[in-house]
Amino acid sequence: MMIAKRSCRLLLPSGEQVEAVLRGKLFEEGDGVNVGDWVEASLNQNQWTTDSVLPRANAFLRQGLRKEKQVMFVNVDRVVIVASLAQPKTKTASIDRFLVAAMFGSIPPLLILTKTDLDSENERLNEILSLCEGLSLKILPVSNFSGEGVEELREVLSTGVSAIIGNSGVGKSSLLNSLMPELELRVREVSAWSGKGTHTTTAALYIPLFNHAAVIDTPGMKSFVPYGITKQNLISLFPEIAEFAADCRFRNCRHIAEPDCAVLDALDEGKIAQSRFKSYRRLLDEVEEEY
Repeated sequence: MMIAKRSCRLLLPSGEQVEAVLRGKLFEEGDGVNVGDWVEASLNQNQWTTDSVLPRANAFLRQGLRKEKQVMFVNVDRVVIVASLAQPKTKTASIDRFLVAAMFGSIPPLLILTKTDLDSENERLNEILSLCEGLSLKILPVSNFSGEGVEELREVLSTGVSAIIGNSGVGKSSLLNSLMPELELRVREVSAWSGKGTHTTTAALYIPLFNHAAVIDTPGMKSFVPYGITKQNLISLFPEIAEFAADCRFRNCRHIAEPDCAVLDALDEGKIAQSRFKSYRRLLDEVEEEY
């Protein structure tokens, strides 16, 4: 499904794609219609109408500029987080934020590390593998240049619905073009003056694949803040930190400077990665109290 103003594109059970008008009530109730939604629709006088939205299995949420809720996609079997090892080098903090949103939305994550051919000594790859050790996170190194990992990724994407997400310039569109050259998705070079990616995909797009599978391609982002995270639930979205938090002296410990804080002790002993703890603290400063 693709959404545009008061209409959307529906994928019918027959495989046909049609334009449909959205009923007014869909703008007044809930989150409206979003990419990946299953809907009830009707055909009257050659005009399709989207009548209602069926219950969702999950949703991937981000915070807008006015801190409003934005639904990026729904009803997916996995979220594929694409990060580049070089040109540009994706910050681990960005990966952490996507992981938090995936966990909050109850969506299994898969981390794709692109441009392995530009990380000749595997220095960056090994750094990220070390950081993610113990997170029960599947990681797949990929290179569009050499073809490394492409066939394995094709096999993963051959079932269910996969949403592709990542910062600008990490190679999302190039990756999909490697998998399905017939798509001819637009690709842009990384900006020479900033070293950052430029936007290629402008709207979330539902793309049917082989074997009745599908991917949702999303716009590259230069910043991302998960929506729905509070100071109270954030700790549960960093499982390796939550493990030690259970042993803190105070039940409401924020793990900042409290005495006998088991998290801070584990951090000092190297049992928690400094970068992961830094991501936790930054999000803790950004999110709201739960009332």
